[in-house]
Amino acid sequence: MRAIYLILGLICLAFVPLSFLPGIPTLDFVILAAFFFSMSSDRLYGWLVNHPVYGKMIRSYRSGGLTRRMKWFAAFAITASLSFSAFVMIQNTALRIGLVAVGVFAVWFVFSRPTRVDRVA
Repeated sequence: MRAIYLILGLICLAFVPLSFLPGIPTLDFVILAAFFFSMSSDRLYGWLVNHPVYGKMIRSYRSGGLTRRMKWFAAFAITASLSFSAFVMIQNTALRIGLVAVGVFAVWFVFSRPTRVDRVA
């Protein structure tokens, strides 16, 4: 099973650079990669959690959820990327409806996560 988790973690990590494409989230793949690495490789898990960019995402998510600002940014990014995909790249009405449904679910999911209050120093 460790080998399967390792492969899944590497696949998730391989999708992270593609997150600039519409509809591909960065945080989800980073969190999934961290989970799979925690089940397979202490070295890769440690590297990911201590990474200057991705580690910050993981620690922030684990420290109590997303801030209100992060939630609104995520909702905007989801809406923008799926709208672009649905209305510029896709001509099929059924696929457009499917993308709208995915977008509604994704925004609901983001706002259903715990809200973390950042302490101002």
